[in-house]
Amino acid sequence: MKNFKRTFSAILILVVALVLIACKKPTEGTDGEIIDFSDRYSQKSVIRVWIDDENGEYMQEIIEEFQRLNPGIIVEHQHKGSVDAREHLKTFGPSGHGADVFQFPHDHLAQAILEDLVLPLPNETANKIKETSHELGIDIATLSYNEDAGTFDPNDPNATERLYAVPMSLEAVGLYYNTDLVEGDPATSYEQIIEEAKVWNAALSEQEDKEGSTNAEAGHFYLGTSSHWADSYFIQHIYSAFGWNPFGPNLDDATAVGFEDENLQDALTWMRDELKPITTGTGTANSIGAGENFENGLIPYIIAGPWNIEGYRAKGVNFKVAKLPTINDQVTAPYAGAMMAAVYKYSKNQADAIKFVEFLSTETAMEIQFRHKFKLPALKSELLENIPGVLQDQAMVAMSEELENAKPMPTIPQVTYYWGPGETMVNNVWNGTMTVLEAVKEAEQSYRVQSGMGSGE
Repeated sequence: MKNFKRTFSAILILVVALVLIACKKPTEGTDGEIIDFSDRYSQKSVIRVWIDDENGEYMQEIIEEFQRLNPGIIVEHQHKGSVDAREHLKTFGPSGHGADVFQFPHDHLAQAILEDLVLPLPNETANKIKETSHELGIDIATLSYNEDAGTFDPNDPNATERLYAVPMSLEAVGLYYNTDLVEGDPATSYEQIIEEAKVWNAALSEQEDKEGSTNAEAGHFYLGTSSHWADSYFIQHIYSAFGWNPFGPNLDDATAVGFEDENLQDALTWMRDELKPITTGTGTANSIGAGENFENGLIPYIIAGPWNIEGYRAKGVNFKVAKLPTINDQVTAPYAGAMMAAVYKYSKNQADAIKFVEFLSTETAMEIQFRHKFKLPALKSELLENIPGVLQDQAMVAMSEELENAKPMPTIPQVTYYWGPGETMVNNVWNGTMTVLEAVKEAEQSYRVQSGMGSGE
């Protein structure tokens, strides 16, 4: 009996082994085709990504191409507005319902690091990304951080410089002009624009419902901005021409935002005396809806960004993009911004999430992004020729050239406390409620209080 049990057990083990082998190896079906069961029984990794893509067509192609190269990784996409991702990850990440990879604009990076949301990318990954990514994008995505102290002082011997995210696209404002209203070459200096604006603004409006009104009286000023004239992001190019950048020459000195600098005072005086009369007349800094005017073909020039291109084209505006005009023969340097993707620090699938962000930096992924999203790929300039259509698009070429003068936007956490005081400062000067000196002093004090440095008095 014992021999029978041993024999039966041995046979049973052999049968089970043969069944398992049969499941793992390709077998021939009844009609002769080869059936491979190995994928069915192999374990898949699943990563969730939050990318701003409402209709999903862009991410569908990205995922298909990524999974073709990485068949063992399943990617689940959830549309998430890039400006919302960080806040949502703070809520859903700890419960396991967040994202392994999330997208956000450049100015969210430092705050996301402070909130312990971002995984520093391994050196091997960073080196791969640096091989193809534009230097400005790398600069914006790289920070020196002391994790123990929670500080970003690049001079801190205990701070470590790391690449925290993958730059996906680059952007900067430029001078957009309506080719039906601007004859010949566009203006190259603010002085030229100011003189031409005086003529345009005083001319009678050609709009039927504005009969008898000048262009200025109709609100159709020669030059506008798709934001408003107190938006520090948009007007940084003006500040730069007067030699002023917030947070010092390296844009990283949180203790010296520099509102009281004489160069900034000169810029504000110029804006009040030269720019205001030809852009809003006696109106406030945000009194003219220039974005709508440009879309409707009513004004020749607007300071705008690549995010406006789709809307202008949808409206049928014939436009091109020129370099930002000089001031007093000084080049005007805008901020360079970037859209980024990072790995959630507590992702349970870090290795595969890292593979995904690495893929986002490739020429293949950049080409897909350009086709679907019409964004300037964050690639080195010499690699743009490998993306069909980019160098044939005048707006993309102009923006790429503008980035040659651009400065990476400050990413230190204290930049959060710059925008509000900066906007109030310009409004006070523009509207004549304060002198330039009063406005900059108030802005400096407001920044110091909001950033926790005290009033400075």
